[in-house]
Order: sequence, then structure tokens, then C-alpha cells
Amino acid sequence: MRPIRAARPADRDAVREAIDQLRSARHLLSQSGAPRAAAAVRKALRSAEGAARHVDHRIRRSL
Repeated sequence: MRPIRAARPADRDAVREAIDQLRSARHLLSQSGAPRAAAAVRKALRSAEGAARHVDHRIRRSL
């Protein structure tokens, strides 16, 4: 397999914190009546969840 950049648990924590913040932003934007902004945050949230899966994979591979 190709070498992969090692990840630390701190990387996982940072991604999870970003996901929590995005969820909060999505909720607030939905409540405030900003559907396009909420949709953009939903898209960013899906991307961040993919990043979380990726960092988990990097942590498993670097053990």
C-alpha cells in the first residue's frame, strides 16, 4: 500500500469539534430562515463527516 500521513488523536478531536460547530450553525441558520445558507452548511457537514472517516482511517493505518 501507498504510505499515508500519520494522524494523531488530536486530529480526530479537531474534526469532531468542527462537525459539532457545523451542526450548531446548521440549526441556527434553519431557525433564522436562511435556507440557502443552511443548505451550504449541510454540504460542508457532509464533507467534514467524510474527513472524520478519513482521519479515523489514517489513525488505524498509522498504528
